[in-house]
Amino acid sequence: MWVEGRVRGVAGSQHGLILRSELIDLGVTDREISWRSSKSRVEIVHPGVYYVDSIGATWKTNVLAAVMAAGPDALASHRCAAVLWGLDAIYGRMIEVTVPYLESPEPTGVIVHRTRRPNPGSVLDAIPITPPEKTLLDIAPIVPRRTLEKATRSAIHMSLTTDEKLDLTVRMYGGRGVAGTRALRYVIRVVAEDRSGSVAEIDLRHIVADAPVPTPVQQIRIRLPDGSNAYPDFAWPDRMRIVEVDGFDSHGTPEQLQNDLRRQNQLMELGWEIRRFTATEVRDDPARVLAEVIRFVNRPFREGWHTLNVDRPSQNG
Repeated sequence: MWVEGRVRGVAGSQHGLILRSELIDLGVTDREISWRSSKSRVEIVHPGVYYVDSIGATWKTNVLAAVMAAGPDALASHRCAAVLWGLDAIYGRMIEVTVPYLESPEPTGVIVHRTRRPNPGSVLDAIPITPPEKTLLDIAPIVPRRTLEKATRSAIHMSLTTDEKLDLTVRMYGGRGVAGTRALRYVIRVVAEDRSGSVAEIDLRHIVADAPVPTPVQQIRIRLPDGSNAYPDFAWPDRMRIVEVDGFDSHGTPEQLQNDLRRQNQLMELGWEIRRFTATEVRDDPARVLAEVIRFVNRPFREGWHTLNVDRPSQNG
């Protein structure tokens, strides 16, 4: 018998979803299920998966429905999992799930990956999902390397994973025959060694790398007149030029803005010329940023300024 409170009690923890098998376990008959479906009292999302909430379904509802329809061992994975984890540079609303090779899932409108290898699982907001490390390994062969680098850096920045966990995942689930292993190993090494801290800095670093300018020094230590230190994003000490990018989280408070302006004024007092870009500029108009960087860095520079306040970073950082 259909008891509304009992049905919603189960569905309430599953984004409003419930399996036919769960309804049967609650004592609901096939006849009741068919009748409610025919009267639009419940929505059939996939064969055997029903939506019983009165509020409109969300994308997460559709993801969980696909996982439920794909079988008990299915996991949201690949780009779908990357979006769920909130990794940078991965967008869209495609739904991807991974299932053991011998299973035959039935969800429609879903990209289904089948694997013979062990597939570690986690749970995020009630959705069975591949962990962040395995997600990065899965997307490594299907996204550009720069995208993978941004996603990996953001996963570390949000404390979803660490260099050590990524290395362990590659050793356990990567290797010969696993596409993306080499790409993720490379990105792990770059992220571990690179001094760039934000996604915006990564974008700007690639822009600077493509520019016909001398190689900059990243995060060089400059002693300021007040005794503190500045670590600009990109510097050309011989030309007394600095290029910086303001990420989306910069100047979060008046105090941060004040400190940043004080630091910039002291750099200018030492003779440094500074060009700043916003993260939005770097992301949305890279061609213009590239042209400005070229003009700024290659412009003839003034003689007479010295760089005695500069400490070049050692090879060990």
